[in-house]
Amino acid sequence: MRLKSFEAKSMQEALKMVKETLGDEAIIVSTREEPSGWVRITAAVEQIAPPPEKHAGLPAEEPPRKVAAAAPDAEEKLDPDEITERITDILLKHRVPGAISEKIISAAALDGSGDPRRALAKGLARTFHFAPPDENSHAPLILVGPPGAGKTLMTAKLAAQSVMEGRRPLVVTTDINRAGAIEQLSAFLNILDLPLNTAEDPQALQALLKHAAGQEVIIDTGGLNPFDPQEMKYLAKLLASGNLRAALVMPAGMDAEEAAEMALTFDILGVKHLIATRLDFARRLGGILSAAAKTGLALGTASHTPQVAHGTIALTPLKLAELLMPAPAAAPAAQKRKA
Repeated sequence: MRLKSFEAKSMQEALKMVKETLGDEAIIVSTREEPSGWVRITAAVEQIAPPPEKHAGLPAEEPPRKVAAAAPDAEEKLDPDEITERITDILLKHRVPGAISEKIISAAALDGSGDPRRALAKGLARTFHFAPPDENSHAPLILVGPPGAGKTLMTAKLAAQSVMEGRRPLVVTTDINRAGAIEQLSAFLNILDLPLNTAEDPQALQALLKHAAGQEVIIDTGGLNPFDPQEMKYLAKLLASGNLRAALVMPAGMDAEEAAEMALTFDILGVKHLIATRLDFARRLGGILSAAAKTGLALGTASHTPQVAHGTIALTPLKLAELLMPAPAAAPAAQKRKA
């Protein structure tokens, strides 16, 4: 994939330059108006290898046999243009908005390792904020988000992680109206030998928190519509129940623009962290990146499996780069022997 930026006095002139230089197949990655009033367009186009030249009187050369490309981890060193192309391809595949892609690519270009995955990790580290919710903090952790995001399962996973590390957290749910919600979380906690506490309103939650002073607390909440003013008003009251650490739980695979708008609503209420779920089957992570970029919410904890035990991962820049740009699958042993 070839990436190129164009500047012109008007959008029409810039688009004409794109078409003349890259052709009709060019994909517009981003557009923006510069402080000077000019328009800047970044576009990408697939690079097609030219056909082999034919010489009169000579038989055409047999095309070379394809050899499997070595994985970037296998000490493969790429030049900066090749790295930019690979990262551009990946970000386009994941539907990352153009303005965010430009920041990542620009930062990745500063890496000199020759490894596209490490370069991508450097670009991510310079573009996003990475910081998991601090489990050593005495402030209770409250998980918020839209319906179906995976808050209850994440609550169980965090509780299991605490138990395996020798702590016994106080687990609370305010999700008392959804059918089966209490039973689902109770079933998980019974295995951990932890009781489930319920809080039917912000006042009840505040009372529970007073009795849990100094204890680790994990709070599950019901799914809320971020575009419903009344539901957001209720959430604001919940968050005012104490000195809470609020984390937005958001499933991967969402549309980038929709995810960003949703995250902005929670960000206004004081949410500081973004916990990504369903990384195990989401095909595109542009929604998660868009939400984090538009709000500044910290990435750090994520879910990559439906299992409760060992159900979370630390989302570092390198780990996120590996999820965006996974290493090629190893060839089966039988194929290696044939080779």
